[in-house]
Amino acid sequence: MQDESIEIIDISDKIHEIVYQSTKLVNGPQDIDQRILKDFIGKERTQKVKLIKGNQACEGELLTLSTHSMGIKPLNKNFKLLRNDTILVQIQHPAYDQQFIIQTVVKKKFSSWVNTECQDPRYDKRYNFRLQNDIELLELPHLFYDLVKNKAVHIIREILHHTVNEEKHTHHYIENIYSHIPADTANLSKTSLGPQRFHPDYTKTLATPPLKTDFRDMSQGGICILLDEEFYDNKNLLLVRFQTPLVRNINPALNCDPLTFNLLGSIRGFGTIGRKYSLHIKFLKRLEDDHLDDTLRKLEKYYKSTGNPL
Repeated sequence: MQDESIEIIDISDKIHEIVYQSTKLVNGPQDIDQRILKDFIGKERTQKVKLIKGNQACEGELLTLSTHSMGIKPLNKNFKLLRNDTILVQIQHPAYDQQFIIQTVVKKKFSSWVNTECQDPRYDKRYNFRLQNDIELLELPHLFYDLVKNKAVHIIREILHHTVNEEKHTHHYIENIYSHIPADTANLSKTSLGPQRFHPDYTKTLATPPLKTDFRDMSQGGICILLDEEFYDNKNLLLVRFQTPLVRNINPALNCDPLTFNLLGSIRGFGTIGRKYSLHIKFLKRLEDDHLDDTLRKLEKYYKSTGNPL
């Protein structure tokens, strides 16, 4: 038994919003270039932040900064802040074309200012486990920005659920870049798509040796991978390839079917975890599949119960 569905991902009109996203939600001030941040903090500060609470907004000053907290002072006396209020802190420097938003919660209230705790802006549940096999990472040439924007190529997601027998199912989440497909995409599921329809530069990319990385965690919206060396190019499309194994356990509740991923994304953040460099990648389109959440939950639970890479 085989059930196959094909989804067209048309990002032509939003390529700059996705890849060159002008507004970035970040975990805290540590994720902002210090060259930008230095003008917002200290006695010599020249820039103010924007504070947003619901439908209210006002200018504010940054008084203190640490990795997970910020001291902020509203410059409007009518902008009242109470303990446990959620405040968005918008940081935009006139010399740069990006603005950053940090979501915070008021933890302590003083006479004219508050101390806030930074929150992770990602809303998808993230699943943490380790894989024995490497994650493969490929960088796509910059020319694909214009190709996608001009609708010269199509990015197509193929979702395949395949039943091998009553106990084993395989699930594939595959994205590829095609240059020669029918104009009538409504009947695309009936068209034989294959490597012969790949864009030539995409074919060349697939033939290059991939960068080998380690798995950290993932959600239906993105993935975090670990590298031995720092990754510098944050303006590039990436192809991430990996597989999870078939898991059979004495406890049937921990049994997991294998998954295959071949997904395109863009970089949303950097960091360090131990001696490794972390790279946060946002998928070009969220994986909206109820089955996937259940499988990732089981993989995480199985990993935590055994402590061994999958």
